[in-house]
Amino acid sequence: MRIKQKQRDSLTEHMMAFFISTTGICILEGVLGMFFFPEQHLPYEAFFSPPIFGFLSVLCGWIISSGKEKSFQQIILGRILHLLLIEGIVFGLNYMAGTIFPPLLTIVLAVSIAIVYTMVWLVLYINDSRNARLFNEELKQFQEREGLHRA
Repeated sequence: MRIKQKQRDSLTEHMMAFFISTTGICILEGVLGMFFFPEQHLPYEAFFSPPIFGFLSVLCGWIISSGKEKSFQQIILGRILHLLLIEGIVFGLNYMAGTIFPPLLTIVLAVSIAIVYTMVWLVLYINDSRNARLFNEELKQFQEREGLHRA
């Protein structure tokens, strides 16, 4: 039972990461596109790239995650490796498609990807903190009702 709950929680977290990533990527593409390529109009196929990049980033996260408890340093190292994988995917897929960015755009894109990545994990952290706080409040109420609360 506990394993199924962990799997469900992991799936939910990854789905949230996907949707938040996709939203962030859409905003990023819109802002950077208006700034660097204001004359370019995209075909409808362009709407598929944010979910593809979102899916690939979540897939990388799922692959490198493990069910073991990690120290804070291990978590940070894992997040940095995950970000580097995402950066590699974005630049690699663009390179394979024949797109080579000028140096300024490369730097801006890399920083922007890091901002979106940080935003995704910040939103997930805030959501997890909120859920933990609600759970603790409900636990305290339960303990008080059952006379289990210690002074």
